Amino acid sequence: MFDHKKIYIAALVTTLLAACSDEQPVQYTDEETASETPGTTTLKRRTFLHTFRLDDAASGLELAANATTFSIDLTGCASTHTATVTQTKAYLEVYEFDRNCLAKLTTFSLNGKTYTPKAGAAFDTWLAGDVATFEVASANPADELTVTVISTIANPVVAAGEIHYQFSQVTQGATETLGEAVVRESASLVVDGQAAPNFSINQVQLVDITASGNGKFRFQLKCNNTVTGTGSDILCDDVRLDSIAMVLAEDTYALDPTETDLQAMFTAASGGKQIDMVSEAFTAGQGTPALANGGFITAGASDADVMVMAGTKPIVTYPNMIFVLKSGPSYTWFYINVTTITQSNDQ
Repeated sequence: MFDHKKIYIAALVTTLLAACSDEQPVQYTDEETASETPGTTTLKRRTFLHTFRLDDAASGLELAANATTFSIDLTGCASTHTATVTQTKAYLEVYEFDRNCLAKLTTFSLNGKTYTPKAGAAFDTWLAGDVATFEVASANPADELTVTVISTIANPVVAAGEIHYQFSQVTQGATETLGEAVVRESASLVVDGQAAPNFSINQVQLVDITASGNGKFRFQLKCNNTVTGTGSDILCDDVRLDSIAMVLAEDTYALDPTETDLQAMFTAASGGKQIDMVSEAFTAGQGTPALANGGFITAGASDADVMVMAGTKPIVTYPNMIFVLKSGPSYTWFYINVTTITQSNDQ
């Protein structure tokens, strides 16, 4: 067991000495010896022994032998008495019955390193149970101790007791590299996503006009590479035709819709319209006119899912449109400009 460093907490008391010389002498501690004059009143000091402990919570080993330097400030006393004690002092004197005194550990040395309170993590109350972080300034890696107040000066001050701080430590050790043979295990690598539909418009037809004047349009789109698969499994590159949704919207984006704009279009259109894989999807060489690489055609004039802008959008007033294909998170969009009619002055 390491030797404790001792801190003595002394108290001042008023003692009324006996006026008669035949009375028994008053007993004092070693710190209170003095010659008395019969018939006088003298203020004397009575000394209490407190042990200063700063130990490791994990090992239980007291740190006092290794704490080569330390500093404790006495503050907050109702009497306004203040003091500072270091390892060079024999004791810390306080008034007996004083109140609200705090014995604040402000610095200490351990194993040749000086620890001070870490900014933003210092003690709040300095009472039992309060926790703070002490650190070696500018240490890299960080060298920190978590310090807890286990016991301190009683309130009000009384004899005996212990000023006891306890620390735990977290430090960064050296980097250890594990060899590949130790850590390696096979795993699949996936970069997930979706290419934009790779189509070009082969033909656009005005197939009808609604009662509100909106144009109904039919689009024929060709795959820019030869499609693969048949039936419901036709793919243009890696995009399945049955994964494609479509929207026709007014161009209010100055020919530069953002991804957010495109998302909003499909939200407003309840997800858009789908391709009928039975009657509207074609493999290579099919369709009218024939699509050399294959592709699809949108619904006709009489179909409920024919491409038409929502709301009242008369074709003369709203001739500019955006036709959008969506597959997964990716989009392909086309600008559609409907030429307005001008009179030819035919005779």
